[in-house]
Amino acid sequence: GSGVHLTGVNYNSGNAVMVRRVEVTVPSERTEELVDYLAACRDKIHGLAINRAERTSIVTFRCKDKHVRNVVDSLDSHNVGVTWGIIDVLAVTMTKPRIAVKKLSEKSEVSIFKAKAYSIKERQTIEEIYEVVDSGIHLTFDYMAFTVVAAIIAGVGLLTDSSVTVVASMLVSPLMGPILGVTFGFLIKDYKMMIKSIRNEILGVVLTFLTGVIIASFTLVSSRQQSITFEMSSRGEYLSLFTGAVVASPSGVGVALSVANTNINSLVGVAISAALLPPIVNSGLLLTLAFDSSVTSKPEEKTYYRMAGVSMCLFLMNWVLIFTFANLTFILKGLDRKPFDRGTVWDDEAFSTHTSRHNTMHGSPLTVKTGGTMQSVGARIRESKRAKKSDVSLGDSKA
Repeated sequence: GSGVHLTGVNYNSGNAVMVRRVEVTVPSERTEELVDYLAACRDKIHGLAINRAERTSIVTFRCKDKHVRNVVDSLDSHNVGVTWGIIDVLAVTMTKPRIAVKKLSEKSEVSIFKAKAYSIKERQTIEEIYEVVDSGIHLTFDYMAFTVVAAIIAGVGLLTDSSVTVVASMLVSPLMGPILGVTFGFLIKDYKMMIKSIRNEILGVVLTFLTGVIIASFTLVSSRQQSITFEMSSRGEYLSLFTGAVVASPSGVGVALSVANTNINSLVGVAISAALLPPIVNSGLLLTLAFDSSVTSKPEEKTYYRMAGVSMCLFLMNWVLIFTFANLTFILKGLDRKPFDRGTVWDDEAFSTHTSRHNTMHGSPLTVKTGGTMQSVGARIRESKRAKKSDVSLGDSKA
């Protein structure tokens, strides 16, 4: 197709910024309408270009990472990507020349206030956040395998009194994913996500607890004189609930900030500080030791039962606090249901006119309307080939 470049671009040397490439595919007859909508965001858009095909147009432009949400929300208000058009946001490793950072010419009180207010709301689009959260809530073989592996590492660390090994188990643990799913699902009122996350979190907790029980059982078989270590007792005292609350509250803020800005490195640090998995393993270990003490009439029986209960309460308290403070942080970042809800389900009508020679040549699964029904492009090509073959065979028979 033909290419039209609109060169109202601010490309020059300056401070480097993170850049996204945005592609908007629309029916050809609505291209000018889309450009009019984008005019409202002209200060945030760089290098806008239009590539036209037979029936569709692809409008592309570059945008600073922190401005993508504003542009997508603006298009969403006109139902672009909801009832018509498709929006794709791509990460760009680098762009040359760099997009310069626009500096404020006048540092008035109003402009400074606006800059600070904007920095609080700065985040990824709600669709991007949804994809990050959704990727960690599913019940897969990897989820169960990582849970068992992390529980084994934590169990060994607790029994050998190795804090380094316990910390290593937190890096492997996938339990933060479903907790984040419950939090985000509650915020956007996606109850299916919430139910799935709660189910998978409970399964993960049960699997972790049983792993702790099995490890303790093997330990008792090999050594009847097993005693608790400092790593175990420190998670079974009432004081641990207070210190756990002090850590879990900022961890909830940290996990929300990490996901809202897709900062995976920070998310790893939060997973370590939250310490979700070791208390569950510790509870399984202590409960097994308590049961063994009751069978062998040891005086530590009640102490072990109490510590096992406190350790499990520590996990539950961490869950509640992370949920609460993550939700508050998401709200502070300007997340709500409204910009997400209307684009969650695609209507076939959105794709009905998205065909072009380019897509047909590459076997795109797009569809077109034929006689009031939806028919794939591939099906039409196959029908055309069959018709040609039948014409050839008919000619041969006549000959």
